[in-house]
Amino acid sequence: MKFDLHIHSNFSDGHADVKEIIEAARRRGLDGIAITDHDTMKGIPAARRYIRDKKLDLILIPGVEVSTSEGHLLVLGVEEPPQRRMSPEETIERAHELGGIADVPHPYHPFRHALGRIPDADAVEVYNSKHIFGLANGRARFEAKRRKMPMVAGSDSHFAETVGLGVTEIEAEDAEEVLEAIRKGRTQILGKRTPPRFFVGNMFTYFYRKMVKRARRV
Repeated sequence: MKFDLHIHSNFSDGHADVKEIIEAARRRGLDGIAITDHDTMKGIPAARRYIRDKKLDLILIPGVEVSTSEGHLLVLGVEEPPQRRMSPEETIERAHELGGIADVPHPYHPFRHALGRIPDADAVEVYNSKHIFGLANGRARFEAKRRKMPMVAGSDSHFAETVGLGVTEIEAEDAEEVLEAIRKGRTQILGKRTPPRFFVGNMFTYFYRKMVKRARRV
């Protein structure tokens, strides 16, 4: 079964709403998705309602991309986000207390608030489809293999069109089985790089929001 474990909606800095994301996932032939907005899980109830109302055969893994004291960390399988600005280790511990797992997204990337190291998380994102050259992906995979850590992939999608470009293959029937399979390293990695035009869209949004924040301070 195919899962995209790293997707952002318009509840944080994504451009697509949860309906568009879910329909894109269906078109891509995905069996499940994780919506992982930045420091919020407000999109999860809307996604659950849409899947339920449409009677869709799609597994939703509730998630969040948490801002730790050093960079971002993905937390999957929880019903509330861990507190921001804790250390990566404290965030991982809190994820476990909440019944979830933590994986390290886009480690070593020079931008995007990435961790410059890999803490003892449950998994490492060794394929992120938004890496233009793939050097950080390669380093993440090397380190995960060296330390025998479970490996996952994600699109890091901010657009409906890029959902499913980073895929983790897992044999699971529900969200709990997905988490357990990841913990045990029963995963396979598939992926395609995000087309360059979507990087331009992300950069425009980033600088626009920076300008808006500065204007509000004046």
